[in-house]
Amino acid sequence: MNQSDLRQTIIDFLNNHRKAVFSILDEDGLPTTSLMLYVIDEELNVFFGTRKAFSKYAHLCINKIVSLSVIEEKLDPLKVVDIRGEVEELSTLDQLNVQAWFKKKNSSKYYVESADDFTMFKLTPHFIRWLDAESGELNIVNLENIR
Repeated sequence: MNQSDLRQTIIDFLNNHRKAVFSILDEDGLPTTSLMLYVIDEELNVFFGTRKAFSKYAHLCINKIVSLSVIEEKLDPLKVVDIRGEVEELSTLDQLNVQAWFKKKNSSKYYVESADDFTMFKLTPHFIRWLDAESGELNIVNLENIR
């Protein structure tokens, strides 16, 4: 698969799924995971929200590099997108625009969005890997030139 086709395959896959497992580092540098709802834009930036009261918010403010995995929600064949990148908290104005767009793209119930301390982040990917076993063999390919 060429890189252009791979990029589109990843975009389509991520747009057809709405839950990711995020891996972040806590204040002691230990890994921790969290299930997050997300959406992506055409540049493969990942947008998600959380509450400032949650420990993950403090962890994201300390360690801005995160990793996430989106896994096909069936037993076989295995399909996974792994992303690693840097997060930034969105400004209040950007949050309002992104949140409205987010809700159009991801209709999952968002349990924390009405909290007074709700905030949104943008993850800019530095690394993206596609794993696909649909052929019966596990193929692992990195997306080059993400930007």
